[in-house]
Amino acid sequence: MDSDGELYGNRAFLVGPTDWTDEPWLWWLDRVRDARVWEETFEPNPDFDLQSYAERSFGTFQEDPFEIVLRFNEDAAHDAGNFLFHPTQTGDWNEDGTISVRFRAGGVDEMCWRLVTWGESVTVEGPTHIRRRLAEICEGIASHHRAAD
Repeated sequence: MDSDGELYGNRAFLVGPTDWTDEPWLWWLDRVRDARVWEETFEPNPDFDLQSYAERSFGTFQEDPFEIVLRFNEDAAHDAGNFLFHPTQTGDWNEDGTISVRFRAGGVDEMCWRLVTWGESVTVEGPTHIRRRLAEICEGIASHHRAAD
């Protein structure tokens, strides 16, 4: 599968074909060293859609997508309502001043890493496995820092 494009999130990635897999490959642009221009070219695969590829994941992790619902408290609602978590997201303002953000994506760990930055202002309303994984990550971080005392 020939494919090419760039994805931006916390890092920029080059998406392109390789000789060793039929799936698109991701290269961290900040780790590219000694880039060279080659005479060899390729034709991009007309069936590859970078937008669809990106929508299957949260960030760059290509996992089976699932529906997620996040609720942000009234203190963070405005910021969360203006933040792009995912290209397919929708936001619903709730009567209590909170906002519920919904989207479909894979990438459990990357999603949880992003949610850690929102602290107690976000609640994972579903699915349960995301809430559990977020709790595991936070417990691991807390345990690590408690052990340093």
